[in-house]
Amino acid sequence: MIQIIPTDTCYGLAWEMNERDYREIYRLKWRDFSKKLAILVYNFDSLREIAEISNKQIQKLQEYQYPWSVILPINKNYILPHFLDIAGYSNISFRVAEYCIPASVRDMISYPLFLTSANSSGKRESTNLIDAKEYFPWIDGYDGWICDYAPSDIFSFTADNELIYFRQTPQKKSL
Repeated sequence: MIQIIPTDTCYGLAWEMNERDYREIYRLKWRDFSKKLAILVYNFDSLREIAEISNKQIQKLQEYQYPWSVILPINKNYILPHFLDIAGYSNISFRVAEYCIPASVRDMISYPLFLTSANSSGKRESTNLIDAKEYFPWIDGYDGWICDYAPSDIFSFTADNELIYFRQTPQKKSL
């Protein structure tokens, strides 16, 4: 089931990792299938189950002061759903709920989930539930707060655990 949820940057659409919801979100957003979806996990233990990540990398993420999305390779023991292009999803953008979702919402949803912003592709992001419902009035949602942070930084790690940025948002507020 697709849901609208607040995150530390904007409101997002989250849905179960099943083929019906996967295809539906692309249809609803008018999103090109070449644009991959992020995966939202509950905490760092669940991130370890799906992604290859070291303790040093987790420590860097825990200390990072701005909203972030991290691109990591899939854990060799994790089996992706059959409908995903395995080659296209060999590296995935992850968000961790305990860092990006308000506690009032975090424990009310099941994980892992696909995650993307609650807007039509190419349109402005939703900063509150009312904005998100303008795009998707038929989808149920959780109200959490007014999201006023800049978009998350997106990065991966080098072999030496340095950050490689794909997007670094210049205007920042610390979390």
